[in-house]
Amino acid sequence: MYKAPVGKISVAKTLSNHEVSDDFQNKDRQITQELSIKVLNAKDSEPKSLKLENTTTLSQTTGQIYRVGQQVILKKISGNYQIVTLKRDALIIALVVLFIGFLISFERFKASLFLLLSLILNLLYFVIVIAFNVEFNPPVILLFGLLSVIFAASSLLFVLGPTRQMLYTFITTVLTTALTFSIVLFVLKMTGNSGIHFEYLDYVTQNPSEFFFVGTMISVLGAIMDGTGDIVAGLFGLDRQNKLNKINMTSKDYIKSGISIGQELIGTLTNVLFMIFMAETLPMTLLLLRDGNSWSYIATVGLNLGLLQTIISAIGIVLAVPITAVFTSFALARSHQGKGISL
Repeated sequence: MYKAPVGKISVAKTLSNHEVSDDFQNKDRQITQELSIKVLNAKDSEPKSLKLENTTTLSQTTGQIYRVGQQVILKKISGNYQIVTLKRDALIIALVVLFIGFLISFERFKASLFLLLSLILNLLYFVIVIAFNVEFNPPVILLFGLLSVIFAASSLLFVLGPTRQMLYTFITTVLTTALTFSIVLFVLKMTGNSGIHFEYLDYVTQNPSEFFFVGTMISVLGAIMDGTGDIVAGLFGLDRQNKLNKINMTSKDYIKSGISIGQELIGTLTNVLFMIFMAETLPMTLLLLRDGNSWSYIATVGLNLGLLQTIISAIGIVLAVPITAVFTSFALARSHQGKGISL
Protein backbone atom coordinates (compact mmCIF):
# COMPACT_ATOMS: atom_id res chain seq x y z
CA MET A 1 0.00 0.00 0.00
CA TYR A 2 2.83 2.39 0.87
CA LYS A 3 5.73 3.01 -1.51
CA ALA A 4 7.73 4.68 1.26
CA PRO A 5 9.25 2.44 3.96
CA VAL A 6 6.98 1.94 6.97
CA GLY A 7 8.51 1.01 10.31
CA LYS A 8 7.26 -0.05 13.73
CA ILE A 9 9.09 1.15 16.83
CA SER A 10 10.14 -1.85 18.93
CA VAL A 11 12.40 -0.06 21.44
CA ALA A 12 12.43 3.62 22.48
CA LYS A 13 15.35 4.43 24.80
CA THR A 14 15.92 7.91 26.29
CA LEU A 15 19.58 8.87 25.94
CA SER A 16 19.38 12.35 27.47
CA ASN A 17 16.82 14.61 29.10
CA HIS A 18 17.93 18.10 30.15
CA GLU A 19 16.46 21.57 30.61
CA VAL A 20 16.87 24.25 27.91
CA SER A 21 15.73 27.87 27.67
CA ASP A 22 15.43 30.49 24.93
CA ASP A 23 16.20 34.23 24.79
CA PHE A 24 12.87 35.00 26.52
CA GLN A 25 13.60 32.59 29.41
CA ASN A 26 10.94 30.13 28.26
CA LYS A 27 11.99 26.79 29.73
CA ASP A 28 11.59 23.38 28.12
CA ARG A 29 13.29 19.99 28.23
CA GLN A 30 15.30 18.60 25.32
CA ILE A 31 14.98 14.85 24.90
CA THR A 32 17.14 12.58 22.77
CA GLN A 33 15.83 9.09 21.99
CA GLU A 34 17.40 6.02 20.45
CA LEU A 35 14.76 4.18 18.44
CA SER A 36 14.92 0.58 17.27
CA ILE A 37 12.64 0.29 14.25
CA LYS A 38 11.47 -2.82 12.42
CA VAL A 39 10.82 -2.05 8.74
CA LEU A 40 7.48 -3.64 7.85
CA ASN A 41 7.60 -3.37 4.05
CA ALA A 42 11.34 -3.65 3.40
CA LYS A 43 12.43 -4.86 -0.03
CA ASP A 44 15.16 -7.47 -0.45
CA SER A 45 17.87 -4.84 -0.89
CA GLU A 46 16.70 -2.74 2.08
CA PRO A 47 17.48 -3.21 5.79
CA LYS A 48 14.89 -5.04 7.88
CA SER A 49 15.67 -3.07 11.04
CA LEU A 50 17.10 0.37 11.85
CA LYS A 51 18.50 2.32 14.78
CA LEU A 52 17.77 6.06 14.65
CA GLU A 53 18.25 8.99 17.01
CA ASN A 54 15.41 11.43 17.58
CA THR A 55 15.96 14.79 19.27
CA THR A 56 12.96 16.89 20.26
CA THR A 57 11.54 18.87 23.19
CA LEU A 58 9.06 17.88 25.87
CA SER A 59 6.58 20.44 24.48
CA GLN A 60 6.93 18.73 21.06
CA THR A 61 6.69 22.07 19.25
CA THR A 62 9.52 21.13 16.88
CA GLY A 63 9.23 17.36 16.80
CA GLN A 64 7.63 14.23 18.18
CA ILE A 65 8.34 11.98 21.15
CA TYR A 66 7.93 8.43 19.90
CA ARG A 67 6.65 5.43 21.85
CA VAL A 68 6.95 1.67 21.46
CA GLY A 69 4.34 0.26 19.09
CA GLN A 70 3.91 3.39 16.98
CA GLN A 71 4.30 3.09 13.22
CA VAL A 72 6.26 5.71 11.28
CA ILE A 73 6.86 6.70 7.65
CA LEU A 74 10.56 6.61 6.74
CA LYS A 75 12.59 8.28 4.00
CA LYS A 76 16.14 7.69 2.80
CA ILE A 77 18.06 10.97 2.51
CA SER A 78 21.75 11.02 1.50
CA GLY A 79 22.07 7.33 2.29
CA ASN A 80 20.56 7.62 5.78
CA TYR A 81 17.02 6.84 6.89
CA GLN A 82 14.97 9.52 8.65
CA ILE A 83 11.51 9.56 10.18
CA VAL A 84 9.14 11.71 8.13
CA THR A 85 6.01 11.47 10.26
CA LEU A 86 3.79 9.15 12.24
CA LYS A 87 1.60 6.74 10.30
CA ARG A 88 -1.86 7.97 11.30
CA ASP A 89 -4.18 6.31 8.78
CA ALA A 90 -5.21 3.55 11.22
CA LEU A 91 -6.44 6.16 13.73
CA ILE A 92 -8.31 8.09 11.04
CA ILE A 93 -9.96 4.93 9.70
CA ALA A 94 -10.95 3.92 13.25
CA LEU A 95 -12.55 7.33 13.85
CA VAL A 96 -14.40 7.16 10.52
CA VAL A 97 -15.73 3.69 11.37
CA LEU A 98 -16.77 4.93 14.83
CA PHE A 99 -18.58 7.92 13.27
CA ILE A 100 -20.41 5.68 10.78
CA GLY A 101 -21.33 3.27 13.59
CA PHE A 102 -22.81 6.05 15.74
CA LEU A 103 -24.59 7.52 12.73
CA ILE A 104 -26.28 4.25 11.80
CA SER A 105 -27.13 3.56 15.47
CA PHE A 106 -28.92 6.86 16.05
CA GLU A 107 -30.25 7.58 12.55
CA ARG A 108 -32.38 5.68 10.07
CA PHE A 109 -30.26 3.60 7.71
CA LYS A 110 -31.51 5.40 4.60
CA ALA A 111 -30.90 8.84 6.13
CA SER A 112 -27.42 7.76 7.25
CA LEU A 113 -26.62 6.47 3.78
CA PHE A 114 -27.69 9.72 2.13
CA LEU A 115 -25.71 11.79 4.65
CA LEU A 116 -22.54 9.76 4.02
CA LEU A 117 -23.08 10.02 0.26
CA SER A 118 -23.46 13.79 0.63
CA LEU A 119 -20.17 14.04 2.57
CA ILE A 120 -18.32 11.93 0.00
CA LEU A 121 -19.69 13.96 -2.92
CA ASN A 122 -18.82 17.26 -1.24
CA LEU A 123 -15.26 16.01 -0.70
CA LEU A 124 -15.13 14.98 -4.36
CA TYR A 125 -16.39 18.40 -5.49
CA PHE A 126 -13.75 20.07 -3.33
CA VAL A 127 -10.89 17.96 -4.74
CA ILE A 128 -12.06 18.60 -8.32
CA VAL A 129 -12.25 22.37 -7.76
CA ILE A 130 -8.80 22.45 -6.11
CA ALA A 131 -7.30 20.50 -9.03
CA PHE A 132 -9.06 22.79 -11.52
CA ASN A 133 -7.72 25.88 -9.72
CA VAL A 134 -4.15 24.53 -9.72
CA GLU A 135 -4.31 23.56 -13.40
CA PHE A 136 -6.10 26.55 -14.96
CA ASN A 137 -5.81 29.36 -12.33
CA PRO A 138 -9.35 30.77 -12.88
CA PRO A 139 -10.91 33.64 -10.86
CA VAL A 140 -11.02 32.05 -7.40
CA ILE A 141 -13.99 34.05 -6.08
CA LEU A 142 -16.16 32.90 -8.99
CA LEU A 143 -14.90 29.32 -8.83
CA PHE A 144 -15.35 28.83 -5.09
CA GLY A 145 -18.58 30.83 -5.09
CA LEU A 146 -19.94 28.24 -7.50
CA LEU A 147 -18.54 25.50 -5.27
CA SER A 148 -20.37 26.98 -2.27
CA VAL A 149 -23.68 26.89 -4.16
CA ILE A 150 -23.00 23.27 -5.18
CA PHE A 151 -22.15 22.39 -1.57
CA ALA A 152 -25.44 23.84 -0.34
CA ALA A 153 -27.57 22.26 -3.08
CA SER A 154 -25.95 18.83 -2.77
CA SER A 155 -26.05 18.73 1.04
CA LEU A 156 -29.66 19.85 1.30
CA LEU A 157 -30.83 17.62 -1.53
CA PHE A 158 -29.41 14.49 0.07
CA VAL A 159 -30.42 15.38 3.64
CA LEU A 160 -33.91 16.82 3.03
CA GLY A 161 -34.72 15.34 -0.36
CA PRO A 162 -36.32 17.18 -3.32
CA THR A 163 -38.94 18.95 -1.19
CA ARG A 164 -40.23 22.49 -0.74
CA GLN A 165 -38.44 22.59 2.60
CA MET A 166 -35.15 21.88 0.83
CA LEU A 167 -35.88 24.53 -1.82
CA TYR A 168 -36.74 27.25 0.71
CA THR A 169 -33.67 26.43 2.81
CA PHE A 170 -31.43 26.56 -0.26
CA ILE A 171 -32.86 29.86 -1.55
CA THR A 172 -32.66 31.62 1.83
CA THR A 173 -29.12 30.29 2.41
CA VAL A 174 -27.88 31.63 -0.94
CA LEU A 175 -29.73 34.95 -0.53
CA THR A 176 -28.35 35.50 2.98
CA THR A 177 -24.80 34.57 1.98
CA ALA A 178 -24.92 36.93 -1.02
CA LEU A 179 -26.31 39.79 1.07
CA THR A 180 -23.77 39.22 3.86
CA PHE A 181 -20.81 39.40 1.50
CA SER A 182 -22.26 42.38 -0.35
CA ILE A 183 -22.44 44.31 2.93
CA VAL A 184 -18.98 43.20 4.09
CA LEU A 185 -17.29 43.97 0.76
CA PHE A 186 -19.00 47.38 0.63
CA VAL A 187 -17.81 48.26 4.15
CA LEU A 188 -14.25 47.09 3.44
CA LYS A 189 -14.18 49.04 0.18
CA MET A 190 -15.42 52.21 1.88
CA THR A 191 -12.79 51.87 4.63
CA GLY A 192 -9.99 50.81 2.28
CA ASN A 193 -9.46 47.55 4.22
CA SER A 194 -8.18 49.67 7.10
CA GLY A 195 -6.78 47.53 9.90
CA ILE A 196 -7.18 44.27 7.95
CA HIS A 197 -3.90 42.47 7.23
CA PHE A 198 -4.56 39.87 4.53
CA GLU A 199 -0.80 39.46 4.09
CA TYR A 200 -0.68 37.42 7.33
CA LEU A 201 -2.76 34.63 5.78
CA ASP A 202 -0.74 31.40 5.98
CA TYR A 203 0.58 29.39 3.02
CA VAL A 204 -1.05 31.43 0.23
CA THR A 205 0.82 31.83 -3.07
CA GLN A 206 -1.94 33.80 -4.83
CA ASN A 207 -3.90 36.94 -3.90
CA PRO A 208 -4.34 36.53 -0.10
CA SER A 209 -7.48 38.68 0.16
CA GLU A 210 -9.27 36.55 -2.43
CA PHE A 211 -8.40 33.32 -0.66
CA PHE A 212 -9.46 34.76 2.67
CA PHE A 213 -12.90 35.51 1.28
CA VAL A 214 -13.04 32.09 -0.40
CA GLY A 215 -12.47 30.34 2.93
CA THR A 216 -14.85 32.70 4.70
CA MET A 217 -17.52 32.13 2.05
CA ILE A 218 -17.57 28.38 2.68
CA SER A 219 -17.55 28.73 6.48
CA VAL A 220 -20.26 31.42 6.42
CA LEU A 221 -22.38 29.28 4.11
CA GLY A 222 -22.26 26.41 6.62
CA ALA A 223 -23.20 28.64 9.55
CA ILE A 224 -26.04 30.28 7.63
CA MET A 225 -27.35 26.95 6.31
CA ASP A 226 -27.52 25.68 9.89
CA GLY A 227 -29.67 28.64 10.92
CA THR A 228 -31.93 28.76 7.86
CA GLY A 229 -32.47 24.99 7.99
CA ASP A 230 -33.71 25.17 11.59
CA ILE A 231 -36.01 28.13 10.93
CA VAL A 232 -37.53 26.59 7.79
CA ALA A 233 -37.96 23.23 9.55
CA GLY A 234 -39.64 24.98 12.50
CA LEU A 235 -42.07 26.87 10.26
CA PHE A 236 -42.92 23.75 8.25
CA GLY A 237 -43.54 21.87 11.51
CA LEU A 238 -45.77 24.69 12.74
CA ASP A 239 -47.64 24.66 9.43
CA ARG A 240 -48.30 20.92 9.72
CA GLN A 241 -49.60 21.33 13.27
CA ASN A 242 -51.90 24.14 12.15
CA LYS A 243 -53.34 21.96 9.41
CA LEU A 244 -53.97 19.09 11.85
CA ASN A 245 -55.61 21.38 14.40
CA LYS A 246 -57.36 23.48 11.73
CA ILE A 247 -55.74 26.67 12.97
CA ASN A 248 -55.42 29.61 10.59
CA MET A 249 -52.36 31.82 10.98
CA THR A 250 -51.59 34.98 9.03
CA SER A 251 -48.30 35.63 7.27
CA LYS A 252 -47.39 38.03 10.08
CA ASP A 253 -47.91 35.26 12.63
CA TYR A 254 -45.61 32.95 10.69
CA ILE A 255 -42.99 35.72 10.42
CA LYS A 256 -43.14 36.32 14.18
CA SER A 257 -42.79 32.59 14.81
CA GLY A 258 -39.83 32.36 12.41
CA ILE A 259 -38.07 35.30 14.05
CA SER A 260 -38.74 33.80 17.48
CA ILE A 261 -37.11 30.53 16.37
CA GLY A 262 -34.17 32.48 14.93
CA GLN A 263 -33.66 34.48 18.11
CA GLU A 264 -33.16 31.21 19.99
CA LEU A 265 -30.49 30.18 17.47
CA ILE A 266 -28.46 33.40 17.17
CA GLY A 267 -26.82 33.20 20.58
CA THR A 268 -25.95 29.51 20.33
CA LEU A 269 -24.56 29.63 16.79
CA THR A 270 -22.57 32.82 17.41
CA ASN A 271 -21.03 31.35 20.57
CA VAL A 272 -20.12 28.16 18.70
CA LEU A 273 -18.36 30.25 16.03
CA PHE A 274 -16.48 32.23 18.68
CA MET A 275 -15.39 29.04 20.46
CA ILE A 276 -14.09 27.61 17.17
CA PHE A 277 -12.18 30.87 16.60
CA MET A 278 -10.64 30.70 20.10
CA ALA A 279 -9.68 27.04 19.66
CA GLU A 280 -7.96 27.79 16.33
CA THR A 281 -6.02 30.80 17.59
CA LEU A 282 -5.11 29.58 21.09
CA PRO A 283 -1.84 27.76 20.18
CA MET A 284 -0.49 30.67 18.13
CA THR A 285 -1.57 33.21 20.77
CA LEU A 286 0.24 31.32 23.54
CA LEU A 287 3.35 30.93 21.38
CA LEU A 288 3.44 34.65 20.53
CA LEU A 289 2.92 35.59 24.19
CA ARG A 290 5.75 33.32 25.35
CA ASP A 291 8.03 34.89 22.73
CA GLY A 292 7.53 38.29 24.37
CA ASN A 293 5.11 39.84 21.86
CA SER A 294 2.62 42.50 22.95
CA TRP A 295 -1.15 42.02 22.83
CA SER A 296 -1.45 44.69 20.12
CA TYR A 297 0.97 42.75 17.91
CA ILE A 298 -0.85 39.47 18.61
CA ALA A 299 -4.19 41.08 17.73
CA THR A 300 -2.70 42.21 14.41
CA VAL A 301 -0.88 39.02 13.46
CA GLY A 302 -2.64 36.16 15.21
CA LEU A 303 -6.24 37.25 15.78
CA ASN A 304 -7.01 39.77 13.04
CA LEU A 305 -8.27 37.57 10.20
CA GLY A 306 -9.84 34.90 12.42
CA LEU A 307 -11.84 37.51 14.30
CA LEU A 308 -12.96 39.13 11.03
CA GLN A 309 -14.11 35.75 9.73
CA THR A 310 -16.08 35.13 12.94
CA ILE A 311 -17.73 38.56 12.73
CA ILE A 312 -18.71 38.00 9.09
CA SER A 313 -20.25 34.63 10.02
CA ALA A 314 -22.12 36.24 12.92
CA ILE A 315 -23.50 38.94 10.59
CA GLY A 316 -24.70 36.19 8.25
CA ILE A 317 -26.44 34.33 11.08
CA VAL A 318 -28.24 37.50 12.22
CA LEU A 319 -29.34 38.38 8.66
CA ALA A 320 -30.53 34.80 8.09
CA VAL A 321 -33.28 35.18 10.70
CA PRO A 322 -35.46 37.90 9.09
CA ILE A 323 -34.67 36.79 5.52
CA THR A 324 -35.64 33.17 6.20
CA ALA A 325 -38.67 34.04 8.32
CA VAL A 326 -40.10 36.49 5.76
CA PHE A 327 -39.34 34.41 2.66
CA THR A 328 -40.65 31.13 4.11
CA SER A 329 -43.76 32.75 5.60
CA PHE A 330 -44.77 34.37 2.31
CA ALA A 331 -43.94 31.18 0.39
CA LEU A 332 -46.18 29.18 2.73
CA ALA A 333 -48.88 31.82 2.38
CA ARG A 334 -48.79 31.60 -1.42
CA SER A 335 -48.97 27.80 -1.32
CA HIS A 336 -52.01 27.99 0.99
CA GLN A 337 -53.71 30.54 -1.25
CA GLY A 338 -53.14 28.25 -4.22
CA LYS A 339 -54.98 25.50 -2.31
CA GLY A 340 -57.76 27.86 -1.31
CA ILE A 341 -56.75 28.08 2.34
CA SER A 342 -57.11 31.49 3.93
CA LEU A 343 -54.21 33.02 5.77
